[in-house]
Amino acid sequence: MICGFCGHEFDESEGKQGCGGCTGGCHGIHCPRCNYMNPLEPAVVRKLKTMIKKFRKP
Repeated sequence: MICGFCGHEFDESEGKQGCGGCTGGCHGIHCPRCNYMNPLEPAVVRKLKTMIKKFRKP
């Protein structure tokens, strides 16, 4: 995913999930570089990215 604040590209597993301060259960991923809370990418977008990466490989 790409951070909406600083533009850093990172995998969802690299970011910190949830801040722990929200009573509503934060479902965002925090950027490992700037700690900006990014919303989760929809499953459709993730699937399309995976398909594009597979298509581009020689």
